[in-house]
Amino acid sequence: MKFVEFLEDHFGGKVSLADQYGDWLGYRIEDIDKSDNEVTTYLSVRNEHLSPSGAVHGGVVSGFLDFSCGCAVITTLNQGELCSTVDLAVKYFKPLKSGDNIIAQAKVVNRGKTLCSVITNLYREDDMEQLVAMATGTFNIYQLKK
Repeated sequence: MKFVEFLEDHFGGKVSLADQYGDWLGYRIEDIDKSDNEVTTYLSVRNEHLSPSGAVHGGVVSGFLDFSCGCAVITTLNQGELCSTVDLAVKYFKPLKSGDNIIAQAKVVNRGKTLCSVITNLYREDDMEQLVAMATGTFNIYQLKK
């Protein structure tokens, strides 16, 4: 499922803006567990994601993890609320290459009135035991202006 579809499904209405960055990056949502505020996301690594070293650019990984964390936060939002990233800390453990399919498992660990904290673990699809990277994120929860 694409991000815009996820938003429309969660909030029950049309989203006015496209997710051009997400469409380019290529991420998608694989599974949503609203009762546990968990989301599983997927990305297939392409040549366009590589740095000159031949490994995936760290910005691609951090962008994907930010997306994944944000999706988990969205599972906690009420109608009329949105979220934005306040802090994102990424730890990189293993390099990724073109052709790798990666899975991120994001879980909300604390939801307050205005802040929400998330932990996300990143794996290669073919080795869900070996952690490739992880992120912790804090998100601001705010009311949409009418």
